[in-house]
Amino acid sequence: MPMSSKNKKLTCFSILLVLAIFFVVLYYGPRYLTYADKPLRSDAVVLFVGPDNKARQEDANRLMHEGYARYLFIPAYGRITEALSLSSTAGTNKANPKLIISGLKPRPYFENTHVEVLEAKRMMEQYRLKSAIFVSSPVHMRRIKIITDRIFHEEPVRIVFVPIRVEPAPQDLFDLTLSDYKRMGKEYVKIIWFLMYSPFRST
Repeated sequence: MPMSSKNKKLTCFSILLVLAIFFVVLYYGPRYLTYADKPLRSDAVVLFVGPDNKARQEDANRLMHEGYARYLFIPAYGRITEALSLSSTAGTNKANPKLIISGLKPRPYFENTHVEVLEAKRMMEQYRLKSAIFVSSPVHMRRIKIITDRIFHEEPVRIVFVPIRVEPAPQDLFDLTLSDYKRMGKEYVKIIWFLMYSPFRST
């Protein structure tokens, strides 16, 4: 049965709306994902691990050496290091660390960054810390902030989000490579997944 003129117009409008939303997301995607605060003196620097972990480790160490915090936390390893003993962090740049989740019972569908934020919260509570600098790659920061805002929303703590400086964060749509698009796509999928299951989480 042929479509009516009204249905054709509605279909065309729907397609144009979807395309418009797609291009808006595509254009503003890099700017949205690369959230950044200025570093502030805090109780701890919290390092989130990933494929570029060596660069992340170096920037976290830089913040420690510049006196921004007393403790360096690496939740993925359950590791806590004081500023005077940073040499003991050597060898922590593994590509696929085993996530430590002491005292917590996350569900299997929790994604790794969610687990790391939960462990960071537990570590901060253990040391009674009230402020932290969360460090990761630029494109990872928005997802960390979204998860952190959900987990720490009732906590009297101050957290700032500082992306590493050694990794450029492309802001122009035409500066992005295919690899950048893939990474952005994965970030959006993981953000959507967290927003879908987080209302039902038990921890």
